[in-house]
Amino acid sequence: MEKKLPNFVRMLLTTAFVLLTAVQLFAQNVPIRGTVTDETKAPVPGASVKIKGTSVGTVSSTNGTFTLSVPKGKTITITSIGYLTQEIVVNGETALQIELKNDSKQLTEVVVTALGIKKDIKKIGYATQEIKGSELVKAREPNAINSLTGKIAGLTVGGSAELLGRPQLVLRGSTDLLFVVDGVPVNSDTWNISADDIETYTVLKGPNAAALYGFRGQNGAILVTTKKGTKDDRGFSVEFNSSTMLEKGFTAVPKAQTAYGYGNDYKYAYGNDLYDLDGSYRRTNIWGPKFDGQGVAQYDSPVDPVTGIRSKTPWLSKGAKNFENFMQTGILSTNNVSVSASGEKYDMRTSVSHTYQKGMAPNTKLNIDNLNLYGGYNFSSKWRMDANLNLNTQYTPNIPDVSYGPNSYVYQFKVYGSSSWDLNDVKDYFGGPRGRPGLVQNFVEYGRHNNPYFTANEWLHSHKKTDINGYAKLSYKVNDNLNFSLRSQITTWNQMRTEKVPPSTNLNQYVNDYYFNKSNGIYNIWYGDYREDQRTLVEHNHDFLANYNKKISDDFTFSGSAGANLRTFEYNSTWATTYALTLPGVYNLANSQGPVKSYNFGSKMQVSSGYYTFDFGIKNWLNINTTGRVDKLSTLPKGNDVFFYPSVSLSSVVSDYVKLPEVISFWKLRGSFADVRGALTSPTIGTAYNALTGNTVGNLLGGGTYGGYGTELYSSYDGPTYDNQNTYNVNTYYNNTPSVDFSKNIANNQIKPFDVKSYEAGTEIKFLKNRLGVDFTYFTSVNGPLVFQLPVANSTSYTTESVNAITSKKKGWELSITGTPVKTQSGFTWDVMANVSTYKETLSKIYDGVDGWAINNHNYKVGERLDGIYGRAYVRSADGQIIHDASGLPLAQQAGVNNNQLLGYANPDFVFGFNNRFGYKNFSFSFQFDGRIGGKIFDYAYAQMLNAGTAIDLVEGQYGDARLKEWQSTNGGTINATGAMVGNGVVITSGTPHYTNGKIDNYDQLTFAQNTKAVTLRNYVQNGVYGLFDEPFMISRSFVKLREVVIGYTIPKKLLAKTGIRSASISLIGRNLLYFAKRKDIDLDQYASGFNLSSKANGGKQSDLQSSTARRYGVNISIGF
Repeated sequence: MEKKLPNFVRMLLTTAFVLLTAVQLFAQNVPIRGTVTDETKAPVPGASVKIKGTSVGTVSSTNGTFTLSVPKGKTITITSIGYLTQEIVVNGETALQIELKNDSKQLTEVVVTALGIKKDIKKIGYATQEIKGSELVKAREPNAINSLTGKIAGLTVGGSAELLGRPQLVLRGSTDLLFVVDGVPVNSDTWNISADDIETYTVLKGPNAAALYGFRGQNGAILVTTKKGTKDDRGFSVEFNSSTMLEKGFTAVPKAQTAYGYGNDYKYAYGNDLYDLDGSYRRTNIWGPKFDGQGVAQYDSPVDPVTGIRSKTPWLSKGAKNFENFMQTGILSTNNVSVSASGEKYDMRTSVSHTYQKGMAPNTKLNIDNLNLYGGYNFSSKWRMDANLNLNTQYTPNIPDVSYGPNSYVYQFKVYGSSSWDLNDVKDYFGGPRGRPGLVQNFVEYGRHNNPYFTANEWLHSHKKTDINGYAKLSYKVNDNLNFSLRSQITTWNQMRTEKVPPSTNLNQYVNDYYFNKSNGIYNIWYGDYREDQRTLVEHNHDFLANYNKKISDDFTFSGSAGANLRTFEYNSTWATTYALTLPGVYNLANSQGPVKSYNFGSKMQVSSGYYTFDFGIKNWLNINTTGRVDKLSTLPKGNDVFFYPSVSLSSVVSDYVKLPEVISFWKLRGSFADVRGALTSPTIGTAYNALTGNTVGNLLGGGTYGGYGTELYSSYDGPTYDNQNTYNVNTYYNNTPSVDFSKNIANNQIKPFDVKSYEAGTEIKFLKNRLGVDFTYFTSVNGPLVFQLPVANSTSYTTESVNAITSKKKGWELSITGTPVKTQSGFTWDVMANVSTYKETLSKIYDGVDGWAINNHNYKVGERLDGIYGRAYVRSADGQIIHDASGLPLAQQAGVNNNQLLGYANPDFVFGFNNRFGYKNFSFSFQFDGRIGGKIFDYAYAQMLNAGTAIDLVEGQYGDARLKEWQSTNGGTINATGAMVGNGVVITSGTPHYTNGKIDNYDQLTFAQNTKAVTLRNYVQNGVYGLFDEPFMISRSFVKLREVVIGYTIPKKLLAKTGIRSASISLIGRNLLYFAKRKDIDLDQYASGFNLSSKANGGKQSDLQSSTARRYGVNISIGF
């Protein structure tokens, strides 16, 4: 009989066997580190790496790296959406470089969507477009967002030439876009984002794509995904990027005549007084004598010490290049250093950037520092923590003011700039016989202008801003199908701007005490002013998100997310100004002669939200996505403050289930609908004075005792307005007595959130094995009814009442084409990207009982385009000739809004971009053209220059001939001129015109003859063309720019093998090199939008004075260690 071993012995033997086996297996495990990339060497994040036949595995990090212990001889499988599965046998290797091949049956692109969720492009039923951040760090812009110009179909970027000027962004006709960084909305002025920290930009086009962001996403969103960890297979990398560009050579600048100088009616004389206070040409135009070398009393003419009479000296064009000589070469320099690391459990990155911009105007510069920190850590296979912090600081001692007035260089040199003086004579702005250091400026004219060097060095507008945004996120992975995340985010900024107005500054001669004057033989010197504008914003977002992904069967898949968000918002601002300083040069509010004017504004808002997004896949041929969000918004009246917005989208990859011709590689159809709501918030905000009263500081400073100038500066806000609340405003009246004004608008507790209903259909198709791709989208949206102030009877003691009143409809389309026309075995490639888009917005509904919407010089009717520009047009005969009156001036149009004529449409017909890139081995060459076609704009600079007498047109053609003839009739400016300007057109010789809506309707009762009446050119221009009409100043918005050129060279790795440098490249770069437009006195590029209903603003219907734009040239160096 067999004797059995005791149970405890058997247990010991079994345990020993298991332990020995485990030790043996452990000894055979190989810890490997690998990197997963695609065929272009770009990292593949989220790739699954598993030991075949087991559940043991991991996923690649954001930079494609992974770490896994694998038994020797075992096989690992690597899978990722859009790539062929790859298997590798591990035979002791410790480092693997895995390159996944594209699956020709799948579209390989994965895009970032709302809430930062990444999705296979096949499942997306709405339009998005992505640009890699690496494409935008060579030919740089001071503002990173400007680099998107021409690269996204449907997105128009109007880059500003001003220091810290915010670009105007227009997406499908809407200007108020949301910025989202790593899935979290941020309050951004677009200057607080460093291009070196951006992995990708993804543009969600319209509410269909951005509905999950609620009312903030009603017009679409720009998603920024930042860099995290390293792409280096060592798990550690250091990268350095440096760009230096010079700014020189104007592409758009007003062209002024230099044949005639200061004066009126061909006469001019600087007075005998030291400061010309006894002269007759204070605040003079440029309608003076021609520069013929004749004797004229001027600023530098000697004064006879006996008679006190100023002598005459040769009248010459001394300063034809004053503006060009005053401006300097600008510099744009950006340097970035980043350190990244990735391991099995962590990813981290630290990035430091410094941008220095030296403006083209003297004493203008800008310093921006940016610190970006990211860290991610896996506590276990279940728990992970991610955190990011971005710190941005901005400082400039002086931002030039470009508004119309004596503080603008374009105004000083171009609009009212005479070439009768030499810039070198005024460089010592406190010197000469007229200057008194620290008190009186030295200049050639004291009625309208300031010495430009005095303006540059003494009249200072400083700016300081600290901007912080960041988040902390905790994630828990329940299993491969389900995970949860909890995130808390903050956006906060503090901004301080000051203005130092120095003694003797000329502001406005028509306001007492605010200009240089003389009384009873004593010079009265204004001691200047000081202003402060401080703004702070704090916003918190706390959200919870659950994600679930499940393959239900071979025919059905499901993925979904659901979550909640709490947003809190607080904003405070103060704006204050002195009323003349007591002591010159002491810039402090306490140093005010009169009472300080101070305004304080504060706002708070809370939004509580819940949302979901579900994706259903059916048999790999249909994908359905639906989203929903409910908001409780504190800006709306109770009862209407909770609202729901849904969206649904469909997509179908036809090429997955229909056999198509071989030439077609991929074909997808998509369609979507979204209904987004919101009300009573604003994307931007001005000064506290503007927020309280609705008026700009220019109105405040222009009234009564203040100086008639000032530019309203707007900051990013995205907070509440109080348009529908009865408010009190503090004001001052007689003798600066404080008073309180009650609002003139009746609040309405029945106000409802407005709707943006958007419909979209599109297709994506690729040909020739993905060598050529076409993406087309058609969209339409119904916007409204917006909250609008409806006029009420005066008997109510109010002027308006808040109602839901105005609705508009937009229609448009977008087309993107990408392709590789040439790709040879020798390494030569030619890649092309082109896009074009258009849209129109019409008025579709008005408040019941109201037959028109009066705004922007027109009473708009249902069906009319809202970007129509209406104004004063020439009155013409039946055959189109301009009708003149008996005085020889063009016949004035009848007054009244209903008589204004359609002068054109403000929005362009098409916006386009065309980018080419050529590559051969280590060399690359790329260039981009972009622009806009069609549309009209009022050329403000041209209008003002024509009135002032400086427009180049006034010495050319018919105007030039008349001016010269008139000058010759004055005998060198000694007698009055004989009018020589005969306007082209006709006069009415019999009959009286009758008008309907501003147009003559009884031509059959009128007779005409050619106009023969001669008048002086100044009279014809100032009292006729400029004084009576808008039509002459309407110009085309069409332009084309050579936006960028990049010539690059990547140094071969074999040449770097012994240097410690792993990669290096150098590029020669150019930006804004060529500008093609009919008129180049303004840069049309800066006016991206003509009009859109959501902003209710005149927008780009009228241009402004602007800093002249110039070309940039430079070099970019990138090094990796």
